[in-house]
Order: sequence, then structure tokens, then C-alpha cells
Amino acid sequence: MLCEPPDELYLERFEAFMEKCLTDIRSFAEKEARPFEQTRQEVARWHCNKLFQWQPSSSETSNRSTETWTILVNLSRILESLSGVFGIESLLLAVDTEDSTGQPFLGGTVKGREFWRGMRTGGESGARAFKEQCLKNQSSRNVQPISPDQRIPLNNPSKSVSTSSVIDVSSKQSARNVKVDLYDGVRKALRAVSGIRNAEMKWTNHERLFTYGVYLEGWPSDIPTKNPSTLKADQNKRLLNLLNKGSLRFIKNIMLPSGPDQPQAGGAGEETDSRADDNEGGIDQSDDMFDWAIQYDEDTAVSVSLSLPCFPLIKSMIVPSATIRRRHCPNTSSRTWRCGAELDHKQTAKEG
Repeated sequence: MLCEPPDELYLERFEAFMEKCLTDIRSFAEKEARPFEQTRQEVARWHCNKLFQWQPSSSETSNRSTETWTILVNLSRILESLSGVFGIESLLLAVDTEDSTGQPFLGGTVKGREFWRGMRTGGESGARAFKEQCLKNQSSRNVQPISPDQRIPLNNPSKSVSTSSVIDVSSKQSARNVKVDLYDGVRKALRAVSGIRNAEMKWTNHERLFTYGVYLEGWPSDIPTKNPSTLKADQNKRLLNLLNKGSLRFIKNIMLPSGPDQPQAGGAGEETDSRADDNEGGIDQSDDMFDWAIQYDEDTAVSVSLSLPCFPLIKSMIVPSATIRRRHCPNTSSRTWRCGAELDHKQTAKEG
């Protein structure tokens, strides 16, 4: 049974009584030359201690339900006292999972109780739903672990698996629970390794996992790559055991650069050494900048200079209608390319 709120007339009389108590506390604090707030907190602390020191009378029965109900009532009164002293609003909902016929208890402050009754999923139906949820969680925690002779041996016993992350599979566990645990365990493992929070398992085509940058290892060859909904109960249980033991796991796919265009470490060193040998006694070619100068003849009276970064893989540059000459400038330490372009006026006149 849920606690019924008091009537309005009672609340008015109660507030008047509390105002008188506060006036008496203020007078007592002035006589003792102490702050009023400190005295009021001491009164509230004394009242809470009195409530916690409750002792059942001899006339009351000592059965479990009566004691539990009395304790809950005292807790509700304590919460109401905290609201009166400190302005703390609270809500207390208690259900007895051991007693199937027991009624839920709703306590706390008036605002808290009214809030619960006004909720769409609150009230009596909400209390029953809360009790059913507690019973469901309690039954799932009481699942018996499998015996050592029923465990599937590990492929690599040197790897240890944290017991906190292992879901024990019981022979009495229903096929539906095994399937749900398999779905949830594989999804969490995939998202943990890939780092993608919305990643989903590709049950029928494991090769498509490359889109997440991972691949699956340890899937038994005698179990088809199908959705757990279409697999047998013993197959799902075996996959769940393999997942818990670490034999079935996701591994990060590391892409290594390869190909003829990628320079190798050894080749790069040899090329550097050969360039160093060519530069001995000559011009320093360690500069990373190329100076390009395109000079036209005197008739055009145009001179353009471009400064481009050095690209080691550039093999050639084609300049139309130009004569390319390579020379070194003695007044600079960098390698300089000079491209002299002589325009053919006759050819230009014919084309015009």
C-alpha cells in the first residue's frame, strides 16, 4: 500500500506547530548565545538520531514484514525532516522481492510522492514494473557457472582473460539468453577494437569487417557464418564460450605501405650515400630548393623566375619549344637549373 498524503487542514496545523517550534529554537539559541542555524541543525541531528534508535514494542509482532514496514516509515519521516530543515526534496520507493504478495512502499516528501503519482509510468503500475525488473535482474545474477569439465580448452593457454569480463554460460541457460548474450558480446568486442561506436557485426560475410579496420579470428570451421538467429543453440553456446575465453576475437588490421612507388629504407640510405659521394669536392647539393629560371630572348623582354621545392621522384620536365641547359652557379651552394628558352619567331609567324 502506498502512503496517502495528509489532508490540507492537517498540513496547516502542522506548519503552525513547526513555526512555533522554530520560534522556541530561536529563543533558546539567543539565551545560549549561539547561532540560530547551528542550533537548528543540532535539533535536526538529534531528531534523526531518535528515529534511527527506534526499538519495536513488545506488543508488535517480530515478523519480517512488520519490521521492514516500520523501518521504511521511519526513513520516510527522516526524509520529511530533512525537507523541513534543509529544504531537500526526496522520493523513496521500496519493493520486497522476497515476498511476492507484498505491497510496494512509497515515501519521502509530499512533492516527491506527488511527482511519482503524476508520472505516466509511475504510481501503482510503476511500482509493480520496478519490482518485476528487480526480480528479473536477480534471476540473471543467480545463474550457476559451468563446471570445469564443461569448459572448452583454450587454443593459447598463455593468454589470461579477466574474470570480470567473462559471462558464465550454464547448461540450464535458455537458448534465447545465450543468443542475446552472443549478440551483445560480439557487438561490444567489435566496437572496442575498432573504436567505432556504431559498428555492427557482419555475420554472413566476415570479410566485410575490413570497413571497420578489423578482422575476426577464431571462428570454428564447422560452424557456418550465419546469424545467431539461424544457428543451433549448441553452436551459439560454443561461440559464446569461445568469445568469453578470448579464442574468438577481433584484431586490428594494420595497413603497411607497399608498392614500387614507395621508397624502401635501405634504398633511401644508399641514394643518400651516392649523392654524398657525387658531391665530394664539388657543389653542395643538400639544399631542398631548386631555382628555376626561364629566360626569353631580348626581343620579348620578359624574364620569369620560379622557386619550387625539391621533389626527388621528379625525372623530367618538358618545356615546349625550349632548349634546356644544365649548369651550376659558382656563387650558390644549391643545385641550380637554368632553362634558356629561345622563341622561334619564324615558326610563330607561320602559325599566326
